[in-house]
Amino acid sequence: MQQTTHTLATITLLGATLALAPIDPAAIRAARRDLDPSAPYEQDPAVAADLATIQRITALLTTWQHHDTADLEWRTRQIDAAEDRLLTAHGHLVPTSEQRYQRRTQARIAAEAIQAAADLAHPAAACSRCTGWMDCPDADRAYRGALHADWVDRWTLTN
Repeated sequence: MQQTTHTLATITLLGATLALAPIDPAAIRAARRDLDPSAPYEQDPAVAADLATIQRITALLTTWQHHDTADLEWRTRQIDAAEDRLLTAHGHLVPTSEQRYQRRTQARIAAEAIQAAADLAHPAAACSRCTGWMDCPDADRAYRGALHADWVDRWTLTN
């Protein structure tokens, strides 16, 4: 009886260890190759370069105030070109400049609505600690609440 309990405990721990162990990426690629030998199993270098370009420029856009508008426009066009190449590589239609403009306009309007909701929830003029969004935890909480409410409104379907 003692050995059976010990054996079951050992098997349970071994199973848990195997289930929680990280899977080797090479094993995942080999399994994908076995399932579909014609599928690409490594990332195309051009796709990797485009993803790196998007990531690098997006990181720089957080400091957009340090660049002039021509540089900002040039960087935005670089991101658009990299996104177009990625969409084409995966067989999707590339948006026109008008569609891109509409998408950015919708994103701007959504961001302004979130900011307005946060300002209504926590007016900066009525708060003695507010000198900016980064200085007041209540303002940050109001912004996160407005962002969450917007997300819920966008993704919750009403019946």
